[in-house]
Amino acid sequence: MQNQESSLPFHSSSLVDSNSNIIQLTVQEDIVDHHYSKEHNNNGSSSSSSSSSITESTYFYNEKSPIYKLSYPSSPSPSSPLSMVASGDSTQSFSIDNSTANSNTSFLKKRSVTHDNPHLFTSHKKPRILKATAAEDNFPLVIQAAHDETSDEALDALQQIPSMISMFDSIPAHLKSYVLFQLLKRSSMDTLQFINSVIVPVLKHDILSTLPLEISRQIVSYLDAFSLSRASCVCKKWRTIIDTDDEAWKRQLVKDGYSLVNPLSFLPAMANAAGYSDYKRLYAIHHTLRQNWRKGRAEETSFRGHEKFVVTCLQFDDDKIVSGADDAHINIYSTATGKKRMTLEGHEGGVWALQYVDNTLVTGSTDRRVRVWDMETGKCTHIFNGHTSTVRCLLITKPLREYEQPMIITGSRDSTLRVWQLPDPKDEKGYYYSDTTHKPNPYFVRALVGHGQSVRAIAAHGDTLISGSYDHTVRVWDIKTGRTVHILEGHTNRVYSVVIDPERNRCMSGSMDSSVRIWDLETGDCLKKLEGHTVLVGLLGLSKNYLVSAAADSVLRIWSPDTGVCQHALAGHANSITCFQHDNDKIISGSEGGLKMWDIKTGQFIRDLITDVDGVWRVVFDGRRCIAAIQRKNETSFKIFDFGVHRLNEANNSHLIC
Repeated sequence: MQNQESSLPFHSSSLVDSNSNIIQLTVQEDIVDHHYSKEHNNNGSSSSSSSSSITESTYFYNEKSPIYKLSYPSSPSPSSPLSMVASGDSTQSFSIDNSTANSNTSFLKKRSVTHDNPHLFTSHKKPRILKATAAEDNFPLVIQAAHDETSDEALDALQQIPSMISMFDSIPAHLKSYVLFQLLKRSSMDTLQFINSVIVPVLKHDILSTLPLEISRQIVSYLDAFSLSRASCVCKKWRTIIDTDDEAWKRQLVKDGYSLVNPLSFLPAMANAAGYSDYKRLYAIHHTLRQNWRKGRAEETSFRGHEKFVVTCLQFDDDKIVSGADDAHINIYSTATGKKRMTLEGHEGGVWALQYVDNTLVTGSTDRRVRVWDMETGKCTHIFNGHTSTVRCLLITKPLREYEQPMIITGSRDSTLRVWQLPDPKDEKGYYYSDTTHKPNPYFVRALVGHGQSVRAIAAHGDTLISGSYDHTVRVWDIKTGRTVHILEGHTNRVYSVVIDPERNRCMSGSMDSSVRIWDLETGDCLKKLEGHTVLVGLLGLSKNYLVSAAADSVLRIWSPDTGVCQHALAGHANSITCFQHDNDKIISGSEGGLKMWDIKTGQFIRDLITDVDGVWRVVFDGRRCIAAIQRKNETSFKIFDFGVHRLNEANNSHLIC
């Protein structure tokens, strides 16, 4: 019998001896490289062995058609071996017993063949397939369907298929695997594709879709955001389960350190009919923004400002950029275009501090005055006198209770702090100008006196105020009463920076003595002294998980606010660090030479944002933009990096991974 053409280069015919349990197969192997033990017998007989037999490992090209005889017992059993003997000039013999079948490296490895030559494969005629509920019951149908296309010998062989199936059912499971492997190896590509189409659906089982929704969501709650997004692409059912799960995506936002506030307020709200969780959409926006930051995908805008003067303070939002400089001017620019909207004039000295809430701007200057401005009109609505030297720092407190009013707190080189109520620039009856009236200032609350030298830095939360001074001390104040709660002593030189940690009820201070100290606000004790910097620690920044310090030694250090352990030291700047800002993902720092970005979690340098500049005066950023005030060739300018452009429309539609 001539078998069907195979995808492997084997062509065989068989003769069946009806009086014995021996099938004789003639196998033509066109081009096959074998490597197995070849046994030579001096007498040329395959039935006996000789003492002079020689065993060698041989690669050979078989030009003849060896005849293999496969013998098996009438009643196969696990202990009954199968043997194959070839006739010809030489004898190749081997047997299959339990030990051979259990070994995946002896027999199978010797018979495995790999062909890289595409010409060895021949085309195949697609077999006719008849659907039948029971193969054996419909076997005559198969014979009848093949009658017109096959020879009598083939029909005789087909009639033996039931007995072959019966034999297959009786052999052990490990031998079944071997037989199936041999059959598959000799099958055409069409046959293999048909077998695959039958097996794959049987092996598939969508457990997630069949479970109750609550259990399915409990299962997917163990996945990270990337895996969730990939899983939602599997099918519509999975997408429905995952994309509508608000709690799962909210957990991912918190887990990965993202805010629950949309950093891209310009994007339109997406209709709920789209089937996406609002939190998944928000996660997609945050994720895309983070990737844009790391890969440097931003639109850059540059514009001039303040001529050649030093920019001392900088703040911005989605609508405007506000800068103060030692030219006594405050400039307001458009965030989108960089175009200057107005210049606020009135101070008689350099502007060293500013902060705004909505459209109410407060500024402090070397002219010793505090001014309040309406940024919509550009009008100065209030002037506060009282300080006798430069107003070096100021802040606007955020009330913790609805009935409380925001306060202005200013620190001066005259060693005092002053507390004022924040006026409403729209209330024309409340306009107050200290220079033109002798009436008491209705907005003045109190003066905080106690420091012996200039007040250099302040920080506040609620009714608690922290101030750092050149007198080497840090003071804790009660804003409501003006009382000094604690005098924190320990620094041996001027204090240049302070931050407050309300969650841990602590504050931190950086000093010219090169140390950073952590203080307990409850007791006033120094909990930790953080050492590592070698000179002035002029800048401190605090977030939930990180305390960052920058010094004149050109190094940034990342500390744990809980333990005080230094996690990373970032050395890359060539000169003193003049400014920096950080969040839970990155640090952006500037010095003479340029602006750099760092990974706050690993301490690794990410990229240079700006290079080849004489100095970076200030840097500020939010979730979308980074704005830096720089000086190049004795000219001051601003540079805007907008990372909220690339792929944000796709992110707004929640195409996070798919």
